[in-house]
Amino acid sequence: MSGCILIILATGICGLPIDVLPGTEKQPGEIIPLGAVRYEAETQTIYLDGFFNMSQGFVEYLVNLPGAKAHETLIAVDCDPMHLQTALLLLEIKESRSPESERDLGGLTGGDRVVINFQFPVKDGEGDWFVRCIRAENCLINAPMEQEMARCGFAFTASGFLVLDPPPGAPEGAEPAEEFMARVTGELISLSHRPWAILDNPLALPYPDGDYFAYGDVLPWRRDGDEPPRVTVSIRKAKPGEIDPAAIRMELPKREPEKSLEEEENRK
Repeated sequence: MSGCILIILATGICGLPIDVLPGTEKQPGEIIPLGAVRYEAETQTIYLDGFFNMSQGFVEYLVNLPGAKAHETLIAVDCDPMHLQTALLLLEIKESRSPESERDLGGLTGGDRVVINFQFPVKDGEGDWFVRCIRAENCLINAPMEQEMARCGFAFTASGFLVLDPPPGAPEGAEPAEEFMARVTGELISLSHRPWAILDNPLALPYPDGDYFAYGDVLPWRRDGDEPPRVTVSIRKAKPGEIDPAAIRMELPKREPEKSLEEEENRK
């Protein structure tokens, strides 16, 4: 095995970004299109094309539809959410517990986990272009711990249907209609337990909005006026060893034990 391949394997295992020359990255095989969603049957991988909304700052969502809470969403993907949910069903993954509300902080237990990877162009210090392949968790910072998000994968919570009243401006006499809620909210992949998202962060959370930030050191930057950086998102069922079994809740710094009154007096 060549030294180059060994470096790539070691880098992938450690969770660091892998940068390769354009044209040398792995290309998908035969693709089944579901609208803008692409499904590769041979590897059971889903592909979505989108762009980065941001490269730094607080994030509550990994992926949403364009314009849906863009100020707190890392990536925008223009697709029909029903097509994404259909593709996930093709992976034959078991559904996890869905959050009951946006204040449901419990772990999203049960079901299978998926691994999400990003692939996007980056320029090095000498101006040469590479294609960066990186796992989603390694693009996010757990702010209280000042470290990357735990390698927990993502849970398939599935969006559902709800009967909604006609929107303002609807023709007189319009009847309530059943709507697929991910289409209504634009939420696709959440970090903060959102009942209508299709995929979600499975960890138990300390706060309703989580506390994750985009990791600017590994993400592409753009100057004002530049086009948003493009990205391909891939989703597949997790393989053995890819999920940290100890990651069940968002980690927080350990609190120092409170000192007794006697200890405080002795310290004085």
